[in-house]
Amino acid sequence: MNYWRGGSYHGLGPSASGYVRGVRTKNWSNTQLYCEQLEKGKRAIESSEELSPLRRAGEIAAFGLRMNAGWPFADFKRTTDFDLRNEWASEMDQLAERGWASRNAEKFQLTHQGLRFADSAAAMFLR
Repeated sequence: MNYWRGGSYHGLGPSASGYVRGVRTKNWSNTQLYCEQLEKGKRAIESSEELSPLRRAGEIAAFGLRMNAGWPFADFKRTTDFDLRNEWASEMDQLAERGWASRNAEKFQLTHQGLRFADSAAAMFLR
């Protein structure tokens, strides 16, 4: 749940991803190479990238929509410093028009039908 709500997390093991202090990392997928890096006393990170605040907020919106509760607007603003209603108004309107989402004064969430298409809905929030 921490992952879907935008919390920090460390990736442990081959192929694992992490996100800490604004940087996403991906560990080596090759188990032998992963272990060799650790044996040398190195972190087994294959790649890393720093995400802009807006891009990170879009990812947080996308993952959080997979939860039945959706996104309470106040929680999203507290987590990302962005207002979901301002930055993604068009996307929310499109999803509501398809019958995939509902919105009220307090939150935005996918409907039962929308949850079946959560990947497509989430992709609309990625920037």
